[in-house]
Amino acid sequence: MQLTWKEAFGSKKFLAYLGIWALGIVLFVLPLPYYFNEVIQPKPGVQVMDPIHDLLVPVNWSIEILILIFGAPVLFLLSNYKSPQIILLTLQCYVVISLLRMISVYLFTLEAPDGIIPLVDPFLTKVVYGNSVFVKDLFFSGHTSTMFLVFLIERKKPLKVILGISTFFVALFLIWQRVHYSIDILGAIFVTWFVYAGLSRWNNKIDFRNKVIGNK
Repeated sequence: MQLTWKEAFGSKKFLAYLGIWALGIVLFVLPLPYYFNEVIQPKPGVQVMDPIHDLLVPVNWSIEILILIFGAPVLFLLSNYKSPQIILLTLQCYVVISLLRMISVYLFTLEAPDGIIPLVDPFLTKVVYGNSVFVKDLFFSGHTSTMFLVFLIERKKPLKVILGISTFFVALFLIWQRVHYSIDILGAIFVTWFVYAGLSRWNNKIDFRNKVIGNK
């Protein structure tokens, strides 16, 4: 049974989980500019032959991608802001997926595809890349992961369809613009599903109504 925010704020267990994961995302974001510019940028990578790139002439889809990548999470939050457990699960998945992505970027360092048109993303440029243009953040796709995550978690069918279609077009545009290889998209889908499935099962075993403040 879903908690209300009143019940959530009265649960020590829920507040502890929420606080730990919120702190996790803060600690994760802070070193990102150094990580990308000082660790990943000088690290040599490899280029991948992608047959799908051969079928598409590069086109700048930055505006369309940004509309979808920012619009979809807003719709998701408007749909689910009253559900503390969904918000917690989304935060947990996002942190774990992001950490796995940073590991994979290092272990499977790729050079940008030939003909890439860099994605214009003000948030990434300022917060993640330290005001620089960075094109080696490849395997796996963070934009696709975010879109696929909100699609997986969403429960309302009409919005789930919208999020699914939006995820497809973001993935297509990223490949078309040569911001990502096809394997970056497939990797994002697999990792996101795996993390979502695991954390969903874990959270379902937790009774956040235990140890509620004021209960005897």
